[in-house]
Amino acid sequence: MWRYSMRIHLQLALSVLALSVAACSNGGGGGGGAAPVPATTTTTTPTPVDVQGEFTYEYKFNGCTTGRQKLTSKNAYCDALLNDALNNNCAREMRVETYNRMCTTNTQVSSPGTLPAMSTARCVVNGMDLKDRTFLQNMNPFNPQRRQIYRDMFWSGKNDQGYDILGSLVDSYGKGRLLLTPAQAGRSALGEIQLHQQRGDSKFSVRSGLGSQISLKVTNLEIQKEVEAVCLSDKSFKRTKADLRRVKCSLTHSESGRKETRRDEEIVWDVANKVEREIFRGRSTERITLRLKPAAGGQDERIAVEAVDLDIDKTMVAETTLNEGLEVRFRGQLTGTDLTIQCAPASK
Repeated sequence: MWRYSMRIHLQLALSVLALSVAACSNGGGGGGGAAPVPATTTTTTPTPVDVQGEFTYEYKFNGCTTGRQKLTSKNAYCDALLNDALNNNCAREMRVETYNRMCTTNTQVSSPGTLPAMSTARCVVNGMDLKDRTFLQNMNPFNPQRRQIYRDMFWSGKNDQGYDILGSLVDSYGKGRLLLTPAQAGRSALGEIQLHQQRGDSKFSVRSGLGSQISLKVTNLEIQKEVEAVCLSDKSFKRTKADLRRVKCSLTHSESGRKETRRDEEIVWDVANKVEREIFRGRSTERITLRLKPAAGGQDERIAVEAVDLDIDKTMVAETTLNEGLEVRFRGQLTGTDLTIQCAPASK
């Protein structure tokens, strides 16, 4: 809950104008489009003629508060709404909504792209029902075969924070989260996509340094569902680029009744050509493949891990920027599988 109030005292003999508005926002939303690219928009210039007086506001949302802000002109009030530091990085979407209403004319700031981008991440999640469907089922708008959800997250970069990224998908797709961890001495800020399915019996995750795109795709034939989550954070989080010609990976794999497997792998490549290497083979069809991809299309060099037939009938593909490193995890109850893969440039 939050409240907002504004008082304008004019020096002329005018009456006091009191406005009271209320709104709410939860930071989620649905929409189309395939690429999770943060919005970049241009702020419309506030009303040319500044209005002097007293303007106040206060927002409270999810345990966070902007504090009571008191400004002496409308221009200062509008500027304050877009000032993260002044507002404790709190209630950003609420402030943008108010800015659109109070400080613009015909053009709106449709998303918080005008605010400092380094505390912004966006996730796009696509879900697909793999079951055979009748014609009538495919025509039912309330039960689509494919679903998509956007989620924008506005993070201070100071504390651990978790965000639900599967909000509007039905429970049968599982529970999805994006976890953000602030930078510490010698370590960059981290982002982790988590997906829990079948009431937590199957747990998938990928973690990497922030500053680029992280993705996790899970195909689960047991429940006949496929989920792909792609999360993009601002490039200002990226750390200094390392020498990528040598990549070190470590793998730990265990199952119920089987001896744990541990191995280290070092791959040398020319950074110009694709590399594909099988780094693990378990029972008849279970295998794990590592891929290194050269820079292309404006993207930096990337690393992907594909694990096929985990827990018999599950496949996961995780991908991120090689420079930011990669950690993939899977925990499955069906066979007691416990898998962890960590890869990073050898120079780091």
